[in-house]
Amino acid sequence: MRPNRTNPLAVTPGPRHPVFHIPHDGSAFPAELMTEVCVPREELLACHRMMRDQDVRLLVPPFIAGSRVVFPVSRLLCDVERFIGPEEIMERYGMGFCYERVWDGRRIKRVTERGREAARRWYDAHHRRMNLLCARHGRVLLFDLHSYHDAILPPFARRPGRDTPDLCIGTDPRFTPPQLRERVRACFTAAGFTTAENVPYEGLYVPEDVMDGRCGCDFAGVMLEFHRRAYCGRGGAADPGRIALIRSLIGQLAEEGARL
Repeated sequence: MRPNRTNPLAVTPGPRHPVFHIPHDGSAFPAELMTEVCVPREELLACHRMMRDQDVRLLVPPFIAGSRVVFPVSRLLCDVERFIGPEEIMERYGMGFCYERVWDGRRIKRVTERGREAARRWYDAHHRRMNLLCARHGRVLLFDLHSYHDAILPPFARRPGRDTPDLCIGTDPRFTPPQLRERVRACFTAAGFTTAENVPYEGLYVPEDVMDGRCGCDFAGVMLEFHRRAYCGRGGAADPGRIALIRSLIGQLAEEGARL
């Protein structure tokens, strides 16, 4: 369980270490996490392709000296951005940190306590890595990178009659400096992308030790959740030109944000 930190955001001058967090682009299916799957492998893989943040790792600018953290396992087997506890809203849909169902309600696993324990080992290892990064660098600028598409939006995120944005900018007043939020919006809007703040998703990933105050890291961050159309072509494959543009924009933001 990750309690919320209620202290207001304190920003001090100096360089920040860029961290690119990619929790949902993993495609590994470890044997110990597959024992409770109750659908054919082909069906599981089809669901995985629908729900993964397809090729988001390609959006990380290679020229930025920072840390890239990619969770290797499919989110259908372990979702490291879910809370563990009753505050996780997706548990009511069977899509907590250890998925039982997918976006359309289909059951893909029959989860037991043993299965949850196996997934928890992967979950905890990922969060330890993120906590150590914050402890090591002291001042961090995190980009929480995701993608989405309209077909799998959960009920609470749907807005009938309204278009979804090319980029959802996820913010948290405790951890997203206003100048970072505005630079993200201005940068992508100028490049021709439509943007919205905390629509259709909200917030961003914050490491546990930062959330509960165990780590004194001066942390700032923003979620960049791209609609697949923003970087994929009509066939669904990543478009090199669009990828290059988004990389350059994120790189610019990382360089500017390091000085926040």
